[in-house]
Amino acid sequence: MKKIFLFIVILSLLTNCSVRKKTLVHYISTLENIKILPPTNEEVIIIEKLELDKKKFLEKCQKNGGNCIDDNPRQDAHFKNGITAFRKTIFEQFQVNSESKKGENKILVTIGKKDSIKSIVFLKYTDEDSKRQIEQIFKSKELNQWRSAINHRFPVKTQFEISIFIEKR
Repeated sequence: MKKIFLFIVILSLLTNCSVRKKTLVHYISTLENIKILPPTNEEVIIIEKLELDKKKFLEKCQKNGGNCIDDNPRQDAHFKNGITAFRKTIFEQFQVNSESKKGENKILVTIGKKDSIKSIVFLKYTDEDSKRQIEQIFKSKELNQWRSAINHRFPVKTQFEISIFIEKR
């Protein structure tokens, strides 16, 4: 009788362990491969002239013994409330479901010259449902609150990659 009881207890424990459903979780990477795209040819000509004027001014200022400051005329693209808020918004809106597959969803995002997301390109995705969700997330107003990168008062495009990973827990 003890052997049968012990056998039933062990069998029920093994059954409980194997029946346990593995859940899928997701997490977001930091921004990767950030690039500021070059300005147009017309903008390059104006920027080069501004650089030359700045150089002449600094040389004259230093020659006269003045307090010369060399400001950085370039500013990177930035999200309204910071990159952490951008990643948090994506994380909160993305939902893993029964159709989600384990893997990496990698997206190339382009911030345009007009303070908004110009395009997203999927470099890799796990399944159609995840792709559809990500497309919807990037169309949302919460995510489209960017300031374009600036080079000598000219807005320029910026590209970066971000990944959403789905894993089994």
